[in-house]
This record gives sequence, C-alpha cells and structure tokens, in this order.
Amino acid sequence: METTDRPPTDRPYFIVNPASGGGRTRSRVGALIDAIERAGLEADCAFTTRPGEGIDLAREAVAAGRTFLVACGGDGTVNEVVNGVMAEGAAERVKVGTIGMGTGKDIAKCLGIGRGSRALRAIAEGAERRVDLGKVTAVGEDGKEQVRFFLLEASAGWVPEISQSTPRWLKRLGDTAPYVIMTVVKMLGPMGRSFTLRIDGQEYDGRYNTVSVHNMELWGGDLVAAPGAAPDDGLFDVIRWGDLGRREVLRAVSGQRAGGTHLEMEGVDRHPAKVVELSSPAPTRLDLDGELGGYLPARIEIVPGAIRFAAPPGEPGAR
Repeated sequence: METTDRPPTDRPYFIVNPASGGGRTRSRVGALIDAIERAGLEADCAFTTRPGEGIDLAREAVAAGRTFLVACGGDGTVNEVVNGVMAEGAAERVKVGTIGMGTGKDIAKCLGIGRGSRALRAIAEGAERRVDLGKVTAVGEDGKEQVRFFLLEASAGWVPEISQSTPRWLKRLGDTAPYVIMTVVKMLGPMGRSFTLRIDGQEYDGRYNTVSVHNMELWGGDLVAAPGAAPDDGLFDVIRWGDLGRREVLRAVSGQRAGGTHLEMEGVDRHPAKVVELSSPAPTRLDLDGELGGYLPARIEIVPGAIRFAAPPGEPGAR
C-alpha cells in the first residue's frame, strides 16, 4: 500500500473535474475524498474550473516536481492530464492514473480499473502498465498546426459529432444512454462525407460515414467499437464506416452494444495501422477521446509504450 512517508512530490496528486458526468462529479467530491483516504492515501487535490484546465494543472504539477498525477473525471479529463505530461516532456518520470467519474469512463474500463475500488487499489499498490498513445498533428482552433495525444480514439465524421453535440444535462442519464439518444437525433441530418484516407501508405479514398482510429476497444460509454483492441500492442485498429444509411447505422450501433458484431456488416472494415493520414474537402472536426481535438487534415501516429499508467498489467476487458 502507499504510505504517507514518501516525499510529497511522489504521492498521487488528484486532478478532479467537478463538471464531468454532466456535473454529477461535483456532488460526489466528498465521497471521492473519503475513498482516497480509506485507501491509505492523502487527498491531495486540485480542481478544474474550465475546459482544458486539466492540461494546465498537469503542467504546473510536473513543473513543481510531481511524479504521479491521477485524473478524476471522464475520458476528456484523462486526455487533458496526459497531454499536460507530454507537453512537459515528462512521460518517463511521471506516472498517470485515473478514477473514472465521467459519462463514459472508457479508458478506465479498458485498463481494468473501471470500478473506483480497482482504480484506488492500483494507485495504492503502485501498479504500472506501459500504454501506447496516439500522436495527432492537426489544425488547431487558431488555424495553426498543433500536436495532441490520445489514449482511446481519434475519429472524424458523423459518429464522433454525436459526442461533440451531446449536451451536458443529457450526460446525467448515464454512460451509454446520452449517446444513443443523440444518435437518433443526428439521423435527421446528412450522414456521409468524402474523405481522403491513407493507412500505412495504402489509400482508401471515398465517401464515409466515419473514420475512427482506436487504441482501445471502447468508445461512447461501453460501445465496443474495436473488439480486442489492445492499448499496448503498438498498433491502431482503424474502422472505415462506409456511407451507411439510417437503418445500417442503427444496426451498427446495436452491433457495438452487442460486443462488436457491427464489424460483420458489409461496408464496415477494420485495418491494423501505425500511421493514418486523413483529410476531407469539407471542414471537419477531429474527436480525441470524446473531446474536440482540432480539425482535418491530420496525421495520426502510434507511440508505443509512451505513458506509464497506474493499472494492472495486461488486463484488457477487466472492467
């Protein structure tokens, strides 16, 4: 177990997003602190107050000598903390953990720490797993080139826009329901667009509903997008979602809820990859771990074993 006689800089530093889970986390902060202390840890916490602040808090913590940062929130919170660590060039000396408290918690689930008790045990016992990251070079809000990292997925097209358009109040309904509801709503608009896609040098230009690049198997709150995708195999799983009609999209969503049977559908293809290049003639947002990650064109590269994560080794699917 973790002991309090370690230097303060080596103790877990909890970066909490009270707005995660549609704001549900705000009312659970007291229970979180109690659970941290029951695990024999000090509740050394910082709280975000705006989107993107997790990056800043992580960078400040690293600059102050912290070596263990724990993101308490959803996948977006974990993404911010990891990007803060990477921005400081501190991936080798800083370990990252998470206590999943957001809408999806897919990163935590894929690493076998979806339950808070599992996450706290991994943190307290010093568990560590090397996890791959995706490195994305894309266009930022200011029109300039930016580099960001992701753990779960990078995607563009119709499906990720569901996540981007899901209102915070709807996220109070749970892990999956908000995204299923927004899927039905988004069906009222256009569902396909043209993409120029290159997977490890092989071109697949065409009209697609979505192009998604997965480092782990889940997205959208328990939806199995890339069954068996491992976060430490040095490869992405790229899914090309063809120009699907409304009925096919509903089948694909149902297939993901059933464990990934959508991959058996005609027009849905899966490829292993290390480098993906993606662009579109239409202005297109890029989703990274459920958050806006810039705009196309983008180059997406796997970075094997890039981050040290507080999780049991080799336990994908232990949710």
